[in-house]
Amino acid sequence: MKKKIAILESGFMRYYLKDFLFLCEINGIDVDLFCLNCTKSFSPCVKKIYFLATKYNPKNIKSIYELENEIKSVVDIDNYDYFLSDCIKLSFACNILHNLSLAGKLYAAENPLIRFLVLLTHKNRLRMQTKHFKKCPKIFAASNVVKNDYIKHCEISPNKIVVVYPGTNNSNEEIIEKSSTEKFVIGSVTCGFITKGGFNVLRALRVLVKRRKYIIVKMINPKYKKQIILKLYLKIFGLEKYVTFLPFQKNINDFYKEIDCLVCASKYEAFGRIVTEAMTRRVPVVVGSNMGASEILEDGNNAFIFNAYENATENLANKIEEVMLVDKEKLSLLKNNAVKVANSYTWGNFAKEIFNELYLKNFSYK
Repeated sequence: MKKKIAILESGFMRYYLKDFLFLCEINGIDVDLFCLNCTKSFSPCVKKIYFLATKYNPKNIKSIYELENEIKSVVDIDNYDYFLSDCIKLSFACNILHNLSLAGKLYAAENPLIRFLVLLTHKNRLRMQTKHFKKCPKIFAASNVVKNDYIKHCEISPNKIVVVYPGTNNSNEEIIEKSSTEKFVIGSVTCGFITKGGFNVLRALRVLVKRRKYIIVKMINPKYKKQIILKLYLKIFGLEKYVTFLPFQKNINDFYKEIDCLVCASKYEAFGRIVTEAMTRRVPVVVGSNMGASEILEDGNNAFIFNAYENATENLANKIEEVMLVDKEKLSLLKNNAVKVANSYTWGNFAKEIFNELYLKNFSYK
């Protein structure tokens, strides 16, 4: 081991880079840092900082190769133990993946026409992903959902992929829970309305309003005004009075204070950090079994998990109703358990797990 690592500052690394650099410093590992847009100061273990000129675009294959070539033009990759990159996928790096592969998203699409169009327009990107990841020395996946996706669709060896669950973005604000009101409020974040399960929530709402009228949904969906099909859907099924659409929230905690539960019913979700984020705010979460976050949760103990693979609409409606009917004492206990679980997944622990895997397995520090 050369005890030298290169790091491309990108993606979610802003949450845990300081912790990772601290581990490098106390273990005598030198760091060369590569930045696309960097104005921060770093640990003494950072020996060199390279400011990269390439304008990276994840949807542009050319920019990916340009970025790789620029890095190779200034350093010899073989001089490092590892090259670590978060979100920006490099062929020679230990890549940290927080999203499904393009192929995984493709096969999650219900509409065959959409599948065909994606396959037709992105065939080069699909081919490149498989080619790229076969060269990677190691891959860190945000969940087993991501791991299994890359094994299946990108032909990656299971031995190359390690699951490391992401940290929770905790808030220092005082926790203020929603006071009981006449209406039960379901919250959902559906910025990508179809893929984030917006219609899944609305289909469940259609079931619920037949059983219970004192229910409303608040959805964060900044593009609602432009979504004509969605407006027609609400009108046709008489849901307009039950649904309120919200713009982008500058302070998401204001949203949590207004809801009785958070529903995540995405078609696919690598993890779903908003789930653990809501849990830290003592908001009960209803999560699909297809989401990465469901892997760290236990139905009825710290969350409500519905089967997203069979009869998903009915299952989701039943779980939401379960939240509505659970007694206060049991719900309070569930919230306490949820906070403990969510707070145990920190970005510091995330950095430590990656560092351990690369350098010092079974390593611990306080």
